[in-house]
Amino acid sequence: MPVEFQEKMLRKIKGLEKVQIVAPGYGVEYDYMDPRQLKVSLETHRIQNLYFAGQINGTTGYEEAAAQGIHAGINAALKSHGKPAMSIDRTEGYIGVLIDDLTTQGTNEPYRMFTSRAEFRLSLRPDNADTRLTEKGYTSGCVSEHRYQKMCRIRKDLEEAIELLRSFSQTVHKWRKDLQWSPSRSFSKKSAFEIMSAKEMTLAVLANAYPDRLGHLIKDQQLAARIKIEAIYAGGLEQQLEDINEVRRDEQLVLPEELDYASMDMLTYEAKEKLTLARPHTIGAASRIPGVTPAALVLLLKFVKNRLPNISTSS
Repeated sequence: MPVEFQEKMLRKIKGLEKVQIVAPGYGVEYDYMDPRQLKVSLETHRIQNLYFAGQINGTTGYEEAAAQGIHAGINAALKSHGKPAMSIDRTEGYIGVLIDDLTTQGTNEPYRMFTSRAEFRLSLRPDNADTRLTEKGYTSGCVSEHRYQKMCRIRKDLEEAIELLRSFSQTVHKWRKDLQWSPSRSFSKKSAFEIMSAKEMTLAVLANAYPDRLGHLIKDQQLAARIKIEAIYAGGLEQQLEDINEVRRDEQLVLPEELDYASMDMLTYEAKEKLTLARPHTIGAASRIPGVTPAALVLLLKFVKNRLPNISTSS
């Protein structure tokens, strides 16, 4: 927009009638290649040994470019040594989500890596990045033996600790009595791992109540912190997986033609715009629209099922 128009626009805002522009706003335009011409390694289909990363693939943002750069760089090095490419799945990291979106759906506007694009975003956390990705890095030759062995020890200790907590089960009534909480009449059973998800519960409290059985777990404070995080997220991960499976089961669910996407407050502006423009016939068709995230699909499916219970599946 020309500077004079920017100034006129700003001066229409109450309180900015005499504003002076120090540096005018500007738009950035750049050409990009359709990323659907890329393999998941970010090597081009048409020209062997040529890898693309960054804005040329239609993305915007420093982190997006850096993610593609390290992925393409690792794979270029692997290919030069005659080794298979490294790939990261959507369930393993945001890099995997970004690359899968670009190479399968492409993009018609600058692509940003929003967390809502990931189906399993609750498991893509900073605290578990080592157990998700270190082994891939080690196999690809960019993680040292020392770091890999350290991760293996941490993963083993974490898995064993969680298994121990899951195997220790008793009634809610007994838990509350032993932990000196307010009494409960519930005699349903819960594991120690499930009890760990309570806001006020820590591994130290649990270990003090059962020192012979769980006391050794608090010797490693980092391990104790990770167990707490895993316990907090466990219920949400189960619900997230259930939501994803529900969307997959109901791919053929017909979306009524008269649906007013613009009035669905739970959807983002981008999702409303894309759905209104495409008018998909089914949930499956909606899932293939670039910009309609897995989170938006879950919300759309729940809305349609709750408001329109008599809808059918397409033949």
